[in-house]
Amino acid sequence: MGAVGLRPQFADRRASGEVDVASKRRRQPKSQARPVHVLIACMPKSGSTFLADVISQCPGFRRAILTPSAGRREQEIDEQLLRKHGKVSYVAQHHVRNSEWTSEMCRTYGVTPIVLVRSLQDVVVSLRDHMRRESAVFPQFFAEAHHANLDDSALEAMLARLALPWYLNFYMSWREAPGAMMVNYEDLTASPVEVIRDILGFSGANTTTAGVEEAVAKAKAKETSRLNVGVSGRGASLQPETIQIILDLIDIYPEAAADPYIVNVRTQALAALAGTPAPPRPARRPQVIANASTPRRWLSKKDKRFLVHWVAPVALVILGMSYWAWPYDLIPDHSAYGYVDDATVMLVSSFLAGVFRYKKI
Repeated sequence: MGAVGLRPQFADRRASGEVDVASKRRRQPKSQARPVHVLIACMPKSGSTFLADVISQCPGFRRAILTPSAGRREQEIDEQLLRKHGKVSYVAQHHVRNSEWTSEMCRTYGVTPIVLVRSLQDVVVSLRDHMRRESAVFPQFFAEAHHANLDDSALEAMLARLALPWYLNFYMSWREAPGAMMVNYEDLTASPVEVIRDILGFSGANTTTAGVEEAVAKAKAKETSRLNVGVSGRGASLQPETIQIILDLIDIYPEAAADPYIVNVRTQALAALAGTPAPPRPARRPQVIANASTPRRWLSKKDKRFLVHWVAPVALVILGMSYWAWPYDLIPDHSAYGYVDDATVMLVSSFLAGVFRYKKI
């Protein structure tokens, strides 16, 4: 699985084997009419590495990084990197919330958002394990290495209070985003081939079930996929106080009370408080959010700057000089005051050229 535009801060991923440089040389299939761009907008600890690994194993795809840095930085996608990778098919995996900017970038550069979510209760347990086994550095909340030494109940409560607000913010920002596909971790781990085939079809990629099966097998064979054994329901062991924090958080958004994801979180939480097994979650096909009628931006900001800061000023200067050189203008040059209008046009055009040249875009 090849990495596109790796920066130094991601070199550790190359060293660990997460990035397979050989696949950078994969060519675009001739049957692919145009490049396919997939953004996995994901909750941390939701199986996103596995999903990106599988897609990057499909013919013509490679891994891309669309943010200039990681660590504690919010993983907002960068327009310069979108432009750089626009001619190849890629899958990018980022913990990015939706915003007007993100939606505009996806529309402008033909990026399909695949929104990957997981039960909030299970997320807390998975984050706890991640802090103790790997790192305490997250963009979603601030923690230090010593926090991993807290006992289970204290660490879980900390995560519920500090990390889960970001997770809920993430979900609420994406739940009605046009042109996105919502995928559940539980469905992905239960039926990876079917779900990933649907994702690729939704994104416009040419694929077959056999091709997806082969890609899934390759990804599962890698140690870096970090699927966390595909275990669901781990959050049932949380302390009642931590579960109550989760219920209080989702109650902040009564408008989402009937949302399938929120309903599932509430059902699991209430079952855990009652000490009863959570009812089986019905398998659902990935949820597609219909495209809105918002037009794609036909010019990027860089293109607008070029037109306003360079094309318009040069055109105005040429206009002024041409008027000056033309002898038979409004006041012919051979008559009295023949150069008054020439000077006026030249001054006005020069002034407007300066306005456009330094206009803020």
